[in-house]
Amino acid sequence: MKTIIPICFALASGTTAIAQQPQLQRSVVASGGGTAQINNTIVQYTIGDVLVSPVESPPLLLTQGFQQPEIAGNESNPEINFVNGFIVYPNPATGSTNIEFDLLKDGVVNMQLVNNAGQTIRNFTVKLLAGKVKYPLNISGLSSGLYYVVVKAAFKQYSEKLVIQ
Repeated sequence: MKTIIPICFALASGTTAIAQQPQLQRSVVASGGGTAQINNTIVQYTIGDVLVSPVESPPLLLTQGFQQPEIAGNESNPEINFVNGFIVYPNPATGSTNIEFDLLKDGVVNMQLVNNAGQTIRNFTVKLLAGKVKYPLNISGLSSGLYYVVVKAAFKQYSEKLVIQ
């Protein structure tokens, strides 16, 4: 009988110790993320970290315990315009038209001619140097109507209406 009492006391004190432990409130916060372009699709992602609020209970201070490193790279800010002065002329056009703009940074530029139904009629990608760009576009053989000339550069999209007669 003497051995049973200490065992019961040890079990009772163990359950009491567990009930007194502080509870951690966990949540997820975004610590990073980015944007990538794959073909004609822009993918945006967010990196989340588990956040543990500091718990202070003398003599213990519990915190998250690690930091996610900053990612340093050559990524450009998607808010910056890389195309200025974008025009399509002559407009209305027959036979051919010109796409003209100022490219502020060297890079890959995708140009598309899209009909009013949203179908891509012409699609071409060129690597261009910074400066004034004048690109002739052959539109002979296309039906008359409303089209859109779309220029994509550095995660941004620019468009102008084009009327073909």
